[in-house]
Amino acid sequence: MNLRGHYQNGYVTHDLDKALEIFADRFECNSLQCFDIDVEVTTPAGVRRLEMRLATGWIGGINIELMQPLSGHVAPLTAMLPEDTGDPVPRFHHMALRRDDLDEMRAEIAGCGLPVAFSGEPRGMVFAYLDGRSSLGHFLELVWKEPGGWEKIGWPEGRPAF
Repeated sequence: MNLRGHYQNGYVTHDLDKALEIFADRFECNSLQCFDIDVEVTTPAGVRRLEMRLATGWIGGINIELMQPLSGHVAPLTAMLPEDTGDPVPRFHHMALRRDDLDEMRAEIAGCGLPVAFSGEPRGMVFAYLDGRSSLGHFLELVWKEPGGWEKIGWPEGRPAF
């Protein structure tokens, strides 16, 4: 396991709209696109749904992701949130790592010794959230995309993958 390919910082929040205001007002980050996500994920307990609101975008060479968990398999997301549901401040959740070889990524996940919190295979990509809280204090997300997939999400021209 290595941390090469770091391209994204992911945050969780109780209130995506207020978190977006914080990012815009304090950090001049107002170019994030919002999506409603309803995805099937594989968990240690079997296949489950995960519903969330998500905002994402590139700020220079790093991708920022804000997630508001709504329903389904949200425990790995809400684990990083404060108990006060009125607190909209984004909390760091994960760093995402780009992987370009799916077989190598699967072997890395199997051999790294970190529990898989959940994973998914929506069209054109495979992702896995690993629970790295015992060693890093946060989750890790490993991501593989089909050919052309990184360009579709706006991978910055000239940014090295590794």
